[in-house]
Amino acid sequence: MPELLAPAGSWGALEAALDSGADAVYLAGKRFGARRGAENFDDSELARAIDLAHLSSVRVYVAVNTLIPEAELEEVAAHLLSLYEAGADAVLVQDLGVVSLARDLVPELELHASTQMTITSIEGARWAADMGLSRAVLARELSLAEVEEIARASPIELEVFVHGALCYSYSGQCLLSSVIGGRSGNRGSCAQPCRKPYRLLRSRRRDAFGRPLQLEEIPTEGRYLLSTRDLSVYPHIEDLARASIAALKIEGRMRSPEYVRTVVSIYRRALDGISEGGWSPSEEDERDLALAFNRTFTPGCIGGAPRGDLVSAERPDHRGLWIGKVVSWDRRGGASVRVEGSVLPEVGDGLVILSGGREVGLVVRSLKSSQGGTLSLAMGERVDGGAEVFLTRRASLGRRPGPRSRREIPIDLSVRWEGRRPVLEGKAHLPDGKVVATHLESDFAMELARERPLSAEEIEAQLRKTGGTPFAIGTVEMDYPGRLFAPLGEINRLRREFLELAEREVIASYRPAEGAAVMAGARLSRFIGGRRAAPRRPSSSKNGLSISVYADSLAAVAGAAEGGSRRIYFEPPVGIGTRRRCSPKDTGPAEVLEILGRAGEVTSDTGADLVWKWPRITRRRFLDSALSLLKEVEVAEVMVEGVGLAGAVKEGRPDMRVSASVGLNVWNSLAVELLAPELSRLTLSPELSAREVEELCGRARSTSEPPDLEVLVQGNVEAMVAENCLLSSAPGCEEVAASGDPFWGIEDETGRVFPVRADGEGRTHVQNAVELSLLDQLPKLAGLGVSSIAIDARGRTAEYARRIVEIYDDALKGGDLDRLRREAREISLGGTTGGAFLRGRRE
Repeated sequence: MPELLAPAGSWGALEAALDSGADAVYLAGKRFGARRGAENFDDSELARAIDLAHLSSVRVYVAVNTLIPEAELEEVAAHLLSLYEAGADAVLVQDLGVVSLARDLVPELELHASTQMTITSIEGARWAADMGLSRAVLARELSLAEVEEIARASPIELEVFVHGALCYSYSGQCLLSSVIGGRSGNRGSCAQPCRKPYRLLRSRRRDAFGRPLQLEEIPTEGRYLLSTRDLSVYPHIEDLARASIAALKIEGRMRSPEYVRTVVSIYRRALDGISEGGWSPSEEDERDLALAFNRTFTPGCIGGAPRGDLVSAERPDHRGLWIGKVVSWDRRGGASVRVEGSVLPEVGDGLVILSGGREVGLVVRSLKSSQGGTLSLAMGERVDGGAEVFLTRRASLGRRPGPRSRREIPIDLSVRWEGRRPVLEGKAHLPDGKVVATHLESDFAMELARERPLSAEEIEAQLRKTGGTPFAIGTVEMDYPGRLFAPLGEINRLRREFLELAEREVIASYRPAEGAAVMAGARLSRFIGGRRAAPRRPSSSKNGLSISVYADSLAAVAGAAEGGSRRIYFEPPVGIGTRRRCSPKDTGPAEVLEILGRAGEVTSDTGADLVWKWPRITRRRFLDSALSLLKEVEVAEVMVEGVGLAGAVKEGRPDMRVSASVGLNVWNSLAVELLAPELSRLTLSPELSAREVEELCGRARSTSEPPDLEVLVQGNVEAMVAENCLLSSAPGCEEVAASGDPFWGIEDETGRVFPVRADGEGRTHVQNAVELSLLDQLPKLAGLGVSSIAIDARGRTAEYARRIVEIYDDALKGGDLDRLRREAREISLGGTTGGAFLRGRRE
């Protein structure tokens, strides 16, 4: 059976997971974990938590899965060493620089690729294995067939989510909270703007720069357009349990201990039942899962749900269970409710009544049943007849016992006597097959019995009393000479001291040997000393800044080339083997070759380099076709955004240059150094501040042969990429798309409109409502050692691409920055912002 992995965002949740049958838990310290809003653990609590879990035969994985700027690398290094010394079983990582750091600093510490690393392919899993990681948490958007295909082809354990909250965007690729308010999900501070209401807008016409004219609202079934359902694979868990998956993961580090106890217990019972050959989904378990928390459930992509089933736009909060409708209400009698569901509320339960657009919550203090299936609820707040009633909290749910008590460690005992002194030797058997030996000689000698000697059975009975300890005595071998006596209190004290020593020995067995810890500490000192001694060498680019442009239409390619760009990242607007619902025809490799050829003809006239830009997310169907085209395409460079793809490109065509866009989340020089052998150019994350870019560039330039570094300076920054096609929920979107080039957007409660586009593979891309513009920062960027700057003109017109490139070219040649900044603002979409580069982040 696969490992059952439970969340532990607090001490109470940890104990609930241990009591409920988890095989492993994942948790985090106060920093560097992707759930800063959880209670989490300080350093001393982390060590205690790891010990407690190990004494319960449960593995511990510590999340260090945020992105790390240059200035924090020394702190992260110290944190990794601390976790290694504490005996953590593995560390979850997202940042590629942290992968490199951990590999060098604590090579014996297992690394797991977080789902934030966005691994969606065999190539990504193989890359993780090559980097020394032992497990990859796959993206939640993969189907079970894709997961099994990766499992067959890659030498690494795979982990998948089976229950809990989903993100609208691919994990690790969402900047929406960051661009709106500076709270980065990649730093564990997501403000969850996906749970806010939005209006879907469309404009059938655009101006010359691609901006919408005459926006109109498109009716939708609900306003929470980005709010996903909750994942529950419970009905399909047997399919996953029998697949080649190492671990089934429950989301919920910000959930209560009661939630953890309920969900872990249910999945534990299911896996045990499957293992025993007699399990089927339980209606009671499904009901309890819904009561624990749900925004309505979906089996997710891994359970076969279609793209459109992932969002529940009506409400973003806990739904509970529907139980009926209000018949009437009066001030003295309260509400009369007709129960139509299969569940009756109990005293102490929580209810929510949806009445006239309001949510009225109450705790049931008293209940009166009457004939006809109605209940009387005492409540003072008025509710309308016909209002729907939901049970949102079952008071007794968190108090129900789990399927088992905490696991015990079996320990076999050998008892012998040296003279009259008893000597205890034990062998504790740990889950991984390891045997831990304990040896204790008593500090007292037994006496020759004058009247009634202790029997071997009496001594064994005392030694078997392990209550309050993590042990259960297995076999007992005793070489008792007989005719001896000691007070039972002394025998009990000996047992207690032996079991306490055994606890310490078991804990120590998970920790590194003293010599290994000393060596790791020395490596940390050398790392810190080397960084403090090495000069930071930011230097101006040798040839000045060059301008790169992202384009997704032939017109924009032509405009960028005409404006003077010397490098164009062209992302063809057609899919390979995938048909968007709004696409007028199927497309495939032939169409991609044709459009790349036409783009090459455009750029060849101006001398610009054409780069084939691959989609932000690349799945199997795309990769099979794209890799087969490498020897046919007439381009010299490919741009990727996922781990493992550069190596795949080089394998298919060794002479091909490969560059990387922002999807690789490069935040520090160690990530640059790790990626440098396969990449000629790296785009830094748009979440970095000016100081962080300066520190990164200074360090990166100190390394040998760093790749060219690029910074995004203009455009509506891509804030989300989602498997769900948001536009397909609009009635008639096929006809509108076929009739022209409509603008789509979503408007938040403040009136900001976030552009939305679908890529060639049918995925939704949500962009920032305000356009990034760093025009006046060009002198600073030139002095940092950045080689090039990038403009994102995807979704914009040829005129925009041409004019914005001309503006930046003029600025690089010494033009009036005040005038040029005004001109850039005049053609921008939504105004301009300096973004994180100037503002930094809120943490």
